[in-house]
Amino acid sequence: MKFQLAKHVSFTAVDDEAVILDLNSGAYYGLNHIGAQLVEQLKQGRSSEQASKRIAEQYQIPNATVESDIQDLLSQLIEQALIEPV
Repeated sequence: MKFQLAKHVSFTAVDDEAVILDLNSGAYYGLNHIGAQLVEQLKQGRSSEQASKRIAEQYQIPNATVESDIQDLLSQLIEQALIEPV
């Protein structure tokens, strides 16, 4: 599935990490390097499945583990209305 950042969200990558700022509420969320890579790949138009596969290959982690972790993160981002399906 493909997602995009919500219109009221600002994304800033800093080194290997990133910050998502909800411009409506002023709340910000820190992402580690894998979370930052996920959002970067979503911004490039990749699906969550494609992003999982790329991250699993890059870090040599079983794809099932990465997919599970990414689904958890996506659920949190959706719950906070920071991303939306395309």
